[in-house]
Amino acid sequence: MNEEIDNEQLHDICSRLLKGFINWIEINDSKEKASILDNAFQFKTSILEQDKSTLQKKYFTSPQNLSKKEADVLLLQWKDTFSTLVNSNVDRLSKDSFKIWFLSLASYSIPELEKDANELWSKLLEGVEYCHKFSIKDVPYPLNTISKN
Repeated sequence: MNEEIDNEQLHDICSRLLKGFINWIEINDSKEKASILDNAFQFKTSILEQDKSTLQKKYFTSPQNLSKKEADVLLLQWKDTFSTLVNSNVDRLSKDSFKIWFLSLASYSIPELEKDANELWSKLLEGVEYCHKFSIKDVPYPLNTISKN
C-alpha cells in the first residue's frame, strides 16, 4: 500500500514539474533553450566519462535495456538529487539542465507523462540550431522520435 501511495505521489510531482517546466521553457528564447540543452549535454557527458558502470550511465548508453525496476530506482535517485538541487545554490541553468533528464526519465518510467515530455522536447528543440554541443541525436529514448519540425 505505501509503495502505491509513493508511486502516486511521484507521478503527481513529476506531472506538475513537467507542466510547469513546459510553461517555463515556452517563455525562453531559442538561445536560452540552447544554453539549457548544451548544459544538459555537459551533464550527460560527465556521466558517460565515469569509469564505473551505473544506472545513470546505462540510461544514457542503452536506455531501452533498463528494466522497469532499474528505471524506477534511477528515477527515485534523481528525484532525491533534484530535491537537493532545488534547495541549493546551484545556478538555474544547471538545475534546468538536470530537470530535462529527470523529467525525460520520469516519462520513460511513467508512460502517462510521455505526451507532456514530447511537448517539452518539442519546445526545447526550438533552440537546437543555436546549440554548440547538443544535437537532436541527444534526445533521450523513447522521446528520440521527436524532430525539430
